[in-house]
Amino acid sequence: MCGTKKDSVWVWKLAFLVDITKYMNDFNLKLQGKDVLICDVYTLVKAFRQKLILFKTQISKNCFIHFSTCDKYNKESKTQFPIDFAQKIISELKIQFKQRFSDLDVKSEEINIFQNPFSCDIEKLPPTLQMEMIDLKSNDALKIKHREETLIDFYKFLPDIQYTNLKKIAIEYISVFATTYLWEQTFSKMKYIKSKYRSAMTDKHLESILKIGTSNIQPQFDRILAENHQFQTSH
Repeated sequence: MCGTKKDSVWVWKLAFLVDITKYMNDFNLKLQGKDVLICDVYTLVKAFRQKLILFKTQISKNCFIHFSTCDKYNKESKTQFPIDFAQKIISELKIQFKQRFSDLDVKSEEINIFQNPFSCDIEKLPPTLQMEMIDLKSNDALKIKHREETLIDFYKFLPDIQYTNLKKIAIEYISVFATTYLWEQTFSKMKYIKSKYRSAMTDKHLESILKIGTSNIQPQFDRILAENHQFQTSH
């Protein structure tokens, strides 16, 4: 039994909100991942925008293929799905996404250059990048490096002198904190390190421990040993 028509509409709305919230939570979790770059965030944003467009089209046709809760209730209810309510929610989400991620839209061309340097149209690039990009696209070894390595490792591999302007863009977007992951990780470690039993720890000592605990930098022991010819000073 579905109860009164009013009750059935309320259940429909609740089912739709449950389904759309699952997609929002999934989107939010992906944004909080480790080592997420700003270009990864923008990719997720663009993908979610496309999903909203698809949802709006399918909902208008009472198609619930991507809404499991609604699909289940659709088999039980004889009440019409509140299309206007669902489309209003989706339209509001589209507006919110446009407002909240407008900064990324403004920088979309530079983000694309940073993320996909080999797919850029040379003639549409700033003059300062054109010569560098021609050299880059002609280098098969760099194409393989870009395909097989992470973006950060790829840009580390690029020669500084030959790709000065491209590396400036890379440094800018790599240094942007795309998520709160690093901040949360650092704060958590700080609370663990600076306990009531280590309250006398100096700020410099704490900073050094936090750097070790939150970075992926591997100590270069061989290089350190090679630079030190004498390990013990004579008396």
